[in-house]
Amino acid sequence: MRHPAILPRLALSVAPLLAAVCPAAAQDDGAPADPLGLRGQWSQFASSVVAGDGEGATRYGGRLDGYARIDGEAAGIADGLAINLHAEFVYGRSINRVGSKTLLPVNAAMNFPANDQEAFDLSINLVQRIGKLRLQLGKIDLFDASSAIPIVAGGGKEGFQHIGLAAPPGLIASPKVLGAIVSAPVGRVVLNIGVWQPDDWTRDYWPHGFFEDGTNGMIAGVLPTRIGGKRGFHTLTLFLSSRRPRRDGFPDIRPPDGTAPLLPDYRSGAHLRYAVQQYLWQDPLDPTRGGGFFGHIGVSVGSPAILDWSLTAGIAGNVPFRGRPKDKFGLGYFRFSLADRIVDGLRSSLPLSDEQGVEAYYTLQVGRAVRVSLSGQIVDPVLARAPNAVNLNLRAVADF
Repeated sequence: MRHPAILPRLALSVAPLLAAVCPAAAQDDGAPADPLGLRGQWSQFASSVVAGDGEGATRYGGRLDGYARIDGEAAGIADGLAINLHAEFVYGRSINRVGSKTLLPVNAAMNFPANDQEAFDLSINLVQRIGKLRLQLGKIDLFDASSAIPIVAGGGKEGFQHIGLAAPPGLIASPKVLGAIVSAPVGRVVLNIGVWQPDDWTRDYWPHGFFEDGTNGMIAGVLPTRIGGKRGFHTLTLFLSSRRPRRDGFPDIRPPDGTAPLLPDYRSGAHLRYAVQQYLWQDPLDPTRGGGFFGHIGVSVGSPAILDWSLTAGIAGNVPFRGRPKDKFGLGYFRFSLADRIVDGLRSSLPLSDEQGVEAYYTLQVGRAVRVSLSGQIVDPVLARAPNAVNLNLRAVADF
């Protein structure tokens, strides 16, 4: 039987928006003295499937990321304004789709903007601050926000590589969306409301067909807390969609062959998610250095009717060793369950089960600008009769 096209093409949820709405994680809160801030990052990956159905040969690939931030106040444009640009280029090959029968990409960073090919993308958005209110408008890269989430940070370029842990999918939002997100504190809670077009905006640059296929959005509340003096964050998010499933495919996923007749022919759907990050230890001399536990549980109803529920749990952060203050580690578990409609409908021809797995990594800081990580993954694939996949990954990231 041909391997079904069950791998998500663009399976990112808006869980990474925690970084955009969490005061401790926002990256553009401080106004730099320079009107133009530039930085870059080069990430390289060498990975191999050492057990399972996947091809065993080592695959090499990488990505280049360039970031520019124009400070509107310093440039004399407008107070409280920032213009953000992110250019990215991927090349080489990954082990995301090498026959292991897995549902989710095992290397999130190499799956976007395209997998196993050279691809370029550019995101541009504006951030305007008015008092305590923050408005972000334009083409928004949700993976950027995941790079600053407390404890479980990185979006695949740092920390965990499997998308189930790096940016758990809810199948409501794609990695690149065109829309707006507004954030403001309401008492102790940071409230966030977002609205965007349901279509994927990866490698798309010109606005068109505004909301012809419906509307996607979210309402999220982030509650900062402290336990024993250690920081923590609780997030409750409701993702909503009025998009009708299309027989010719989804903006976020590629469902299995034979799935189309099993999809509901109605609009509207929702994904409700609770997430937590809690530090268990923090360096008293540097509170940004620490480690703790993280996790989420989410449930989906209605369109797109592919995902039923999901959860993650784990520990991550800096190692508590004075001699290696910048080294990091992580150990995480994920589980994703397909909707009963899909599982029951394909039971006779393509038995499916929950996809689950674990990943562990260690990141060694080499000098000031280079980090080298070794990680291992064990994945129980969505195809019920497929053997477990075991993946080994070597990653090097350099800042410039």
